[in-house]
Amino acid sequence: MRVLSRSLLLVALLAAPAAAERAIVISELGTAAPFSEGELADALRMRLPPAGAPVHVAVSATAAGVIVAARGASRAVELHGRTGPEAARLVALVVVDLVLDDLAIAPAPPPPPVAAAAPAQTIVGVVGSAAQWDGVLAGATLAVAVPRDGWFAALDIGGGTLVGGGLHLSGGIVRLGAGTRSRWLDLRAGATFVPLVVDDGDGDSTVLAGLGSSVRLRVPLWSRGDVVLAAGGDVFATRTRYQLAGQMIETPLVAPWLGVGLEVVP
Repeated sequence: MRVLSRSLLLVALLAAPAAAERAIVISELGTAAPFSEGELADALRMRLPPAGAPVHVAVSATAAGVIVAARGASRAVELHGRTGPEAARLVALVVVDLVLDDLAIAPAPPPPPVAAAAPAQTIVGVVGSAAQWDGVLAGATLAVAVPRDGWFAALDIGGGTLVGGGLHLSGGIVRLGAGTRSRWLDLRAGATFVPLVVDDGDGDSTVLAGLGSSVRLRVPLWSRGDVVLAAGGDVFATRTRYQLAGQMIETPLVAPWLGVGLEVVP
């Protein structure tokens, strides 16, 4: 049984395809050379990578040894009486030195450095606005935008006073949202909150809540600052009615507004 197993293993090894070896071509080696072609080829295979382009070597005998030529260059090798495999190994070292540049694999160029992404820069601005209410709600907001990849988060916070309406009314303006920015244009949307204080009559305080959107055109003024022209509108989910001198006055359901301001990168 053991003999059969060894026989099958031997058959499998013989049937396995042999790995391709580097071709070594030796020419001009006459009978006067102190070693054979096979001895030099064996010495070269021990010192060269097993696969690659063929190696062509010309060898001619001299009184002191041999002259080897490869890759367009030649060199005399003194053997000092060495013969056979010992002489072949000494000659192989010289041949490898001659062909080394051709056999070496050029190192891959290093990858180009990756430019570090510029940190997001917070943008700060002041925008004066006029909203259409029962009269004009004139006010101003401090606008802060924090850019991210392809979009930005925005916060506008400020206040205003009703001018020309039937109520003495003032309040805050808060817009919290997000948007996208192109070269000169911003598109924004988000939530709007307007806390109000009414001075007429018994007085009142309330908060209007809703949604809003706006478009802002930025006109470059200098390298880190823009003039901002804005237009938008707010739609409120809550409304408040006031009776004043026999007249019913309501806070708006829809309040369009226009604004102008200045925006800088600190």
